[in-house]
Amino acid sequence: MLGSYIVASFGRMGVLYTQSFRAATAQSFLKTLKSSSHLSLDFIRIFMLANLTVALYVLLPVTLLSSHSLSSGVFYALLLAALILLFVKNFTEVENRTRRYRWLIVSYSVPFIAVATSSLYHGEWAGANSEGALRFFLGLWLLLTALPYIDTRRLQYAIGGVYVAGLTSTIVLFWLIDNVEARPLTPGVILTTYTSIMLLLGFISLYSLKWSLTSWPRMETAIKILVAGATFAGFLAAQTRTGLLGIPVFVLLGLVIFAGVKKPGRLLTLFFITITLTVATVASNDALRHRIVEGIEQVQACHGENSTLYSSMCIRLQLWRTAIDAGINHPWVGLGDGGKFIQYMKDVAVPKGLASQEVVDEYFGEPHNDLMLMLVGFGLPGVLGLLLIYLAPCTYFFPRLLNKEASSQARAAAAMGLAVCLSFLLFGLTETMFRRMNTIGFYTTMVALFMVLSEPRPSQQDKPAPPALP
Repeated sequence: MLGSYIVASFGRMGVLYTQSFRAATAQSFLKTLKSSSHLSLDFIRIFMLANLTVALYVLLPVTLLSSHSLSSGVFYALLLAALILLFVKNFTEVENRTRRYRWLIVSYSVPFIAVATSSLYHGEWAGANSEGALRFFLGLWLLLTALPYIDTRRLQYAIGGVYVAGLTSTIVLFWLIDNVEARPLTPGVILTTYTSIMLLLGFISLYSLKWSLTSWPRMETAIKILVAGATFAGFLAAQTRTGLLGIPVFVLLGLVIFAGVKKPGRLLTLFFITITLTVATVASNDALRHRIVEGIEQVQACHGENSTLYSSMCIRLQLWRTAIDAGINHPWVGLGDGGKFIQYMKDVAVPKGLASQEVVDEYFGEPHNDLMLMLVGFGLPGVLGLLLIYLAPCTYFFPRLLNKEASSQARAAAAMGLAVCLSFLLFGLTETMFRRMNTIGFYTTMVALFMVLSEPRPSQQDKPAPPALP
């Protein structure tokens, strides 16, 4: 019943969304025709590139949660489209955009500097890690300079990928739960990462209630709420725990958008009421409640003679002990590659009693913590670089969220950006969210998108933004 309703709503959403996007595109196209005596080849290229960029943005989250490899291809196609767009526009305003976000761009270069320094010290290039670092750095830089040339209204349609990915991933997850007895093997990323991103998409869908994308506001609102409800239901059904870490942040951001901050007392009251209701909802799920209690008991048992027990949480503690030990012994350059973690476990952690041979034989390959993985691979500079990846964008998003003069749409985009950055930080404490390149591409593109969409409009800033595409 639920599946049929979701599929029907998904189809209706596709029709409404496509019709609205076509209408917005047609209006923009006709407007330019009226203002120009002829349609130049350059205009056609720019017009097509803008639509292609939005289409690729829509595809990215969908392929992330449905394929192991397609999302990386979409990511690089998106960067190529952005680069061609800059070329067609003769790279105008690139210098000004770079200057405006210079500290953010510099912050995103730190992981690559840490990887390069460590690689040079060890005499062996960390290929996969360097690619990931370049995705952060060059990907963000390129998109920040190219996206402003696309009209804000049109660029907002990129959020369509959130709705499609939210619904399709929910359908896939419920099908797997109903048809697979063991822990489901989700497409694209592992189950914990999968459900955590689903939860993030659901809350972004809620925040987008501040956006009006179609001529059917009631149906649009219903679909956005459906996406949020479906993804939350899927998260509960999957019984994963990592996503719970992000819920307080998601709730607080939502309250700031919809309730405002003029009355802090009311905001805090609403926050505690919402969190209480969320806790009650989670507690009503017997299986998830059991897993939470089980996790607490496993942490309590994992010490002394039992410090190498083979249980979910104790395995994590063994991995973290090993990572911390590697960081202490190699604080400035790490081991030179995150992939050397498993070898360090074999050669050092097991003889020291930090981890059991059984955990090594299971071949986890990483410490189930993004910051600790960077500590192992590239020392404290790597940790600093990853913290900047999370927190540097927040120094832009947070003031924009609280800016009373900003439009509600811009503030919603700022909340979406904060949700992406802070959730990945929190999820990454117990799971390696950046285990695969596809999540790095997803994170980078979302940060860039919401950074541009949360910018003050021309009337709110001393210097106008780069000329938008017609």
